[in-house]
Amino acid sequence: MHNAGWRMPASKRRRGGEPAKSLADLKHLRKLADQAARQAEADQAATDARRAASTGRDSSSKQTLPVAAPNWEATLSPEDVQLFRRSMRTVTRIKDPGRLVLPPVSSATAELLRQRRARALGQQADPLPTVSDLFSPGSLDTDDTRFLRSGHGPDLIKGLKRGKWPVGATLDLHGNTLDEARDRLDGFLQSCLTHHIKCVRIVHGKGYGSRDGQPVLKQTLRRWLTQFSFVVAYIESGEHDGGAGAVDVLLKSAERNP
Repeated sequence: MHNAGWRMPASKRRRGGEPAKSLADLKHLRKLADQAARQAEADQAATDARRAASTGRDSSSKQTLPVAAPNWEATLSPEDVQLFRRSMRTVTRIKDPGRLVLPPVSSATAELLRQRRARALGQQADPLPTVSDLFSPGSLDTDDTRFLRSGHGPDLIKGLKRGKWPVGATLDLHGNTLDEARDRLDGFLQSCLTHHIKCVRIVHGKGYGSRDGQPVLKQTLRRWLTQFSFVVAYIESGEHDGGAGAVDVLLKSAERNP
């Protein structure tokens, strides 16, 4: 038959006249090589396990034998496997890095942790000092809309009015009796001190619903606040925040642990 001047190329032969391997044969050889490598790793792991057992360690100890690594090659394409192996060709695996993993260390003291656990369990950790319902400093008898502890400058009152310290927590005592309000105030202030909250708002109401129209809770609560050494100052809240029925309280900053 006329072939128009061209010929089919003859099969390439290797040295000695043997034809070259097909692509399927090459893949088969590669598969055999991968299986041999995995078998070698398994044999090495078994050897290491026997060596560890021969040292006389108790098999009931918490130490566990090495776990075979997952077959990551099954999820990767052959090209990715080749790329990974070329990248890791000069890398040597560290059998024992000697790294010591330390447990996290809390920044709080043991005493502070004890108090937090007690509050979480609903227990009274360290109750605040007992306060009197009747005692009040002389300045409070004439003007109970503000209070500033001795030794602090008037700039604190100005800062409270300007909102220099954002209100971090609020307590609403509407409808509480004096005993209920005292207990709730005690727990509230302890929590604020524990969490280093600087400024809080306490809503006590204006007392319009009290007997004889006397604001008992309003007056008594403000007297309580003056007796706590950690209360630096307070002012009546703005009209849009409760007015005469609430106070913004500035607390003493607790010393943080380094």
